Amino acid sequence: MSDNIKTFAGIIAKILKTDRWIFIACDGDMGEGKSCFTSQLAKEIAKQTGTPFSYQGNMTFQRKELKTWLDGDNKGQHQKLEYSVLLADELISMFFKRNWFDSDQIDGIELLNKCRDRHQCVLGNIPSYWDLDSAIFSVITFWVHIHERGIAWVFQKDRNPFATDKWHRKANEKTFRKSEKPYKCKGFLSEIAFEDWREQEKIKYYAVRNKKRVKTEGQREKEERYSTIKRQRDEMIKLALHSIKGIKQKDLADVVGISPTAIGLIANGLR
Repeated sequence: MSDNIKTFAGIIAKILKTDRWIFIACDGDMGEGKSCFTSQLAKEIAKQTGTPFSYQGNMTFQRKELKTWLDGDNKGQHQKLEYSVLLADELISMFFKRNWFDSDQIDGIELLNKCRDRHQCVLGNIPSYWDLDSAIFSVITFWVHIHERGIAWVFQKDRNPFATDKWHRKANEKTFRKSEKPYKCKGFLSEIAFEDWREQEKIKYYAVRNKKRVKTEGQREKEERYSTIKRQRDEMIKLALHSIKGIKQKDLADVVGISPTAIGLIANGLR
């Protein structure tokens, strides 16, 4: 099944008009076209919702700015218009799973769970979808994977209220391994073909990106202040592994929000 960006944008615009909001996370290897895809999609959604969009005004690399665009600042200003499209070009700088203890990140995820009434659309890019803070998976509407340049696979989470993993990661990993195609994976919606950057558009995008991206460094200034919390977390992980009978590293990884490999390194004192 194939589709195109215009059709997908139309579906999103209609959803926004039904008293909902949209959060799309887009992943894929570096250089495969995540920013190209989300930029094209963002502009088309804005066109169909009749809202302004520009890289300078609607693209951010900062969690604080994204929160302000969604909810306004402490003076109730700078909130973006209803049905606006917000392009968060580096989700790893905003909602990285290793920073689960960051109070700003926790507040940001809480806001994402409460901002439906803004009827906005957030698009974000990250190299690996599974590097997101696990608490954010429940608010993501669509996951888009850029498998190769020009090809995007769109997935939707399971609406089964009893499903513990609404993205069926393990089951879909097995299904995909058999054919290396997503079409029989649970939650697969469509395959979208998209064009490469037009040269002028690419220049405009990178001109803004290269200025705004520098500001993301400030989001990591608090890392050293959380070193004690990290040590406490690691000690608790070691204690749980040695004191809770039958607990497995993968189960603890799901609770803590880091990979089983990282749990193993912590358990063995290698991290």
